Amino acid sequence: MFTTPLSDQLGIRVPIWNAGMGGGLAGVELACAVSGAGGLGVLGMGGLPTAATREFIQQLKARTDAPYGVNLIMPLLDEGQVECCIDEEVPVLILFWGDAGPYVEKAHAAGTKVVVQVGSVEAAKDAAAAGVDAVMVQGVEAGGHNGSETGLAVIVPATVSAIAPIPVIAAGGIADGRGIAAMIDMGAQGVSLGTRFLCSDESRAAAGYKERIVSAMPDQTLHTKLFDGGWPNAAHRVLRNNVVQTWEDAGSPASGQRPGEGDNVGRMPVAGQDVELTRYGIFMPMDGFEGDLEDQVLYCGQSCGLIDDIKPAAEIMRSLSEEADAILSGRSA
Repeated sequence: MFTTPLSDQLGIRVPIWNAGMGGGLAGVELACAVSGAGGLGVLGMGGLPTAATREFIQQLKARTDAPYGVNLIMPLLDEGQVECCIDEEVPVLILFWGDAGPYVEKAHAAGTKVVVQVGSVEAAKDAAAAGVDAVMVQGVEAGGHNGSETGLAVIVPATVSAIAPIPVIAAGGIADGRGIAAMIDMGAQGVSLGTRFLCSDESRAAAGYKERIVSAMPDQTLHTKLFDGGWPNAAHRVLRNNVVQTWEDAGSPASGQRPGEGDNVGRMPVAGQDVELTRYGIFMPMDGFEGDLEDQVLYCGQSCGLIDDIKPAAEIMRSLSEEADAILSGRSA
């Protein structure tokens, strides 16, 4: 099975990570399944309180001895959330959309490796200068919050060259072994897949949301700043649905002038609390969601065009690994 220096360093069998999809969408079941299959399972704790973050981590630690990671979204940090991860001796801490510099030294002192997720070569250089252990770089193809304006096939080799020898993890638009092999060929030492693992049995996305992705094509996604409730001016890629179409039909008005802005459009449990969902908010529909998917944010990457099923994460890991390994082994033969 193919490995990289980074996967060897982390103690994982294959350099495949699930994206740390926030709000707990990437929860204990998904992270446990991915880590158990030899990859790096990542908890998506962005937007959750510190107490819930600690509970998720402790549940995962009770389920597996395999390496894992925790992803935090810096503009949405709860007080003490980074420190919680360090206290819990999380093996890999992934920080997104901000400066990791203030946390690197303390994390390293606790034995935690720090990865920063970025969307440009310049941001990768800044992260490298801060002393991080690896940089995850997103292409514009990626679903969810995504600050990139560059395709993965360009930004990955450019980043590899710019920050060598610091390892680079590629994210965005990858959903099969062909994409993984291409990124490894370009110098990436790992890959992070979001939309593919969102469509797994273990992801906490609402069933109808998963089904929408399976039936979608890349041209049905949109890179926008529309869903900004709770996180303004942050670009993201979503599936087109009724709320997007209604906004565009109204002339794509600015925040504060959009159709139905602030309307209650559903509810679901988040970190043990019943949360009311408002139009243009950032929380995607997950387990226990009540409402109409046409009114929700449906984060989705362009890799939706490569996904035609919903299946266990272990099966996804196996097919990804086998396909990528066959391609890479064939090239080296």
